[in-house]
Amino acid sequence: MSSCSPLLEQLSKSKSIDRHPLMVNPQMRVTDVINWLNERQSSYALVVKEKRLVGIFTERDVVRIAAHQLSLENSRIQSVMTPDPITVSVNQDQGIFSIIYLLRQHHIRHLPVIDKEGEIIGVITPKTIRDVVQPTDLLKFKQVGDVMTSEVIQNSATASLLEITQQMLTHEKSCIVITETQNNADIFPQGIITERDIIQSQKLGINFAKTAAKTVMSTPLLPIEINDSMMLANEMMKRHKIRRLVVVDEAGRLAGIITQSTILEALNPIEMYATIELLRQQVDERTQELSQINEQLQQNLCQYANLEEQLQQVKDEAAAANQVKRVFLANLNHEFRTPLHAILGFSQLMHRSESLSSEDQKNVGIIYSAGKHLLELLENLLDLTKSQSTHIGDTANFELSEMLPKIPESPITITLTPTDLADLPREWRISLHQATIEGDFDRMLSLIEEIRDRDESLANSLSTLTHEFQFEYLLALTQPPTDEDDDSGVNSFVQRDNTNH
Repeated sequence: MSSCSPLLEQLSKSKSIDRHPLMVNPQMRVTDVINWLNERQSSYALVVKEKRLVGIFTERDVVRIAAHQLSLENSRIQSVMTPDPITVSVNQDQGIFSIIYLLRQHHIRHLPVIDKEGEIIGVITPKTIRDVVQPTDLLKFKQVGDVMTSEVIQNSATASLLEITQQMLTHEKSCIVITETQNNADIFPQGIITERDIIQSQKLGINFAKTAAKTVMSTPLLPIEINDSMMLANEMMKRHKIRRLVVVDEAGRLAGIITQSTILEALNPIEMYATIELLRQQVDERTQELSQINEQLQQNLCQYANLEEQLQQVKDEAAAANQVKRVFLANLNHEFRTPLHAILGFSQLMHRSESLSSEDQKNVGIIYSAGKHLLELLENLLDLTKSQSTHIGDTANFELSEMLPKIPESPITITLTPTDLADLPREWRISLHQATIEGDFDRMLSLIEEIRDRDESLANSLSTLTHEFQFEYLLALTQPPTDEDDDSGVNSFVQRDNTNH
C-alpha cells in the first residue's frame, strides 16, 4: 500500500479512523442490518461485494424508510442502500481542508477510505477528524453563538413519529428538537429526536403514525448556553458521547443547535496568522527571560546598571516588534480588502459578458473563487488576531483546483433610476461614480453612509447594490451630468438615454 497522506497518517497513528466498520452483503435483509446498527451503536454499514464497496446504508436511510413507510418484509439491503458512495484514496494527497470540503460538498457524514487496489481500509467521520485536530485553544476564543445554526427544525410533543421522520427527510436533518411555546412567543426546548431514536423505534416495530413524539424523545436535554465557549461544547460532546447540543439563551429559550460538523466549521487555522503568532510567542519568551534576569539583578547590585540597560534594550525591541505588528494589521485591511473587492466585482461583470467563450467564463470563475477564498482568509486572520489566541491548530495546503468555479448570481431586486438620485449633490455623485470605476469598496460604502440622514431608504438600496457587486448598475445611476444639463442634470440624462434606444 502507498504511503498515507498527512491527514490519513494522523488518523492512522491516533487510531481514530474506524478500521473495523460494519460490512454487510448486498443480499442481507434490511431488518437484520437495522438490528446490527442498533446493537453496535453504529451510524452506518458498508455494503460490500467481493471485497469491493458497492454502497452504504446510514441512519439517514433508515429515516427515509420510516418517512415513506416502506415495507421491509423480505427487502434486501441493496434495494435501499445509497449506491457508489463517495470515497477517498490513500494515494490522494488529501489535507484537512480537502476532507472537510468533500464532506460538506456532498452533505455526507461518512467517508470510506480505500487503498490503491480499491479495498476498504476504514471510514472517516467528522468525529475522527475532530479527534485528530484537537481544537483546544482555537475553540476557547469562539462562542457557541458565533457558530451555531439558528434555524432549528422543531415540532411539538404531540406530533406523530411519522411526521417527525418526514420532517427529517424533507429538511435533510439528523434530528428534530421538540419544543413548547409559552406566552404565545417564547419557545422552550423539551426534548430531541435523533436518527438513533428512529432506528430503535424501527427495530421495536413501533407504529410511526400512531406514536407521539413525546414517547420516544430524549429528555431531559443537555443544553449549552449561547455565550459558552466552543471548547466547552466540544468537551461536553466527548464526555457524554453525543453528536449534537441544543443551544439556549439566558432564559432557557431555544436559540440554536450545534453538531460535530459545527465544530469542524469553527476550525479554520490560517498559515499567515501562524507566522504572526510565532513572533508573538517569541516576544513572550523574551519577556519571560527578562523577568528572570531582573530577579538576578536584585542579587547583584554591582552589575545592576549594565543589566538594566540590556533589559531596556530588549523591551524596546519588543515594543518595536509590537508596533510593527499594529501597523501591519492597520494597513492590512485597506491594502488587501480593496483590491480583492475590485477583483470580485469586476470578475462578476466579466462573467456576465456574452462575448466570453466558455473557457474564459470558467477562468473568470476560478479568479472569483480564488479572490473570495483570499477575502475569507483575510477576514479570519483579522478576527483571530483580535482574539489574541495562543495556539493555532494543524494547517494544511488548500487545493485551488478543488474550489468550484462558480460566481453567485444575486437577483437584483432594487429598482432605482437616476431620477432617485436627482436631489443629491453633483460632487457626491461624481465621487461615487469614480469610486465605483476604481472598485474602491470601502470608499463606496463611506460615500453611501454620507446620505443616510438625508434618505435612509436610498442609502440601504445603494448599499445592497454595492455588496452584490452590481457595479454596472451603480455606474449608470451615478453617471455625472454634463455642464449642458440643468441643476440636477438627471432628467435630461434620462431623456437622452431613452432616445438612443
